[in-house]
Amino acid sequence: MDVIEHNSTIDDGQQEWNMLSKDGQEIAYGVYVYHVEAPGIGEKIGKFAVIK
Repeated sequence: MDVIEHNSTIDDGQQEWNMLSKDGQEIAYGVYVYHVEAPGIGEKIGKFAVIK
């Protein structure tokens, strides 16, 4: 599991990620689960795919 912190206005919902694990290794292709928490708004759990 890796945590990506994002602090900005509601108009900027993008965050760059270097596609490395928390240990600095390249991630494998496949399906990943994400969990987003937004104070005062709620949370969202979903999936995304990495294709190399």
